[in-house]
Amino acid sequence: MINEEYRILGDTVKEFSEKNLEGSSLKIERGGLGDDIITKMAAQGFLGAKIPADLGGSGIDEKGYLIILENLARVSPSAALKVLINNSLFYPLVSESGDTGTIEGVAGGKVNATVAMEEVQEGYLESGKLSVSGGRLTGTKIGVINSDATVVVALGGESGKELFLIKNGISKGRSNPSLGFRGLTLSQLVVDSDDYISLGSEGLDRMTKVMDSLDLEISAIAIGISEGSLNKAIEYTKVRSTFEHLLKDYEPVAFSLAHLNSEIEGLRSFLFDRDDLNAKERLELKFLSVDLAKRCTKQALQSHGGYGYLQDFGVEKFYRDAMALSSLFFRRERDNRRLAEEVFQGKAGFI
Repeated sequence: MINEEYRILGDTVKEFSEKNLEGSSLKIERGGLGDDIITKMAAQGFLGAKIPADLGGSGIDEKGYLIILENLARVSPSAALKVLINNSLFYPLVSESGDTGTIEGVAGGKVNATVAMEEVQEGYLESGKLSVSGGRLTGTKIGVINSDATVVVALGGESGKELFLIKNGISKGRSNPSLGFRGLTLSQLVVDSDDYISLGSEGLDRMTKVMDSLDLEISAIAIGISEGSLNKAIEYTKVRSTFEHLLKDYEPVAFSLAHLNSEIEGLRSFLFDRDDLNAKERLELKFLSVDLAKRCTKQALQSHGGYGYLQDFGVEKFYRDAMALSSLFFRRERDNRRLAEEVFQGKAGFI
């Protein structure tokens, strides 16, 4: 169950989001999170939420971390994804590197970090290559989220499976159209570095395991996106009239939004009121949460009519971000196989 400490944490994140993110939502979508917001997020301990305190982080437990992700995503899914990149992708991959200075910088918001993940995402026709020659690491990575980063974890080397922490010589290449998470840039990264650390030859396996471990984090962000979009739809239908009646007074509108709200409450309870979710339940929650985010955001758009497609109303970003979340972190083939193997308690779905 959510105890008083967690309730206070949730209220704190909500207050931060309403004060620092809500009024800047359009600015974030058009120009990124910005140094001011990053500094404030670092001061709250969000950027290093799961990073141990002796490395400059907050050392928060899993449930507290999920509360942070959910409540940031209710207002700015981009801010939630920034937190996830730092804590659930970057830190696990570099935690044994011995580079405490970089980790502390990331937790404190002084170092902008990302992970090039195209090799473990589905839908990419190719991945960029990094080669080592003459003491330099060179090449290009494709479609990197948060590509303004100055420190990058990426796969490369002769096998393409060696993991590197790259600390200089990083520049943005061709920008890619970003469907969602526009608060974070998306582009190629061009690497020509003489300051990098090898994190081991089993990098592909490590990165795959890290991606497999994100089921609850993705669920929390998806639920936050659902809540954010549905709240806007409910508030809009309370004040928007047609044919001399408020939109909320029409059965199809009220019933649809009410049913979606009940689904959100059910998934939130499943996520936060259970302390012993097994691997199968974590995967099931991710499937349901991502699907709900897509349905909620679509309904929110429809509830706003044509206005929903205007950035000023702050609704269409949730739809885009829900689709982007699914594209980036819901690997249909692998996640379906993982779920099938949990259900059948063994190898399944391989023909």
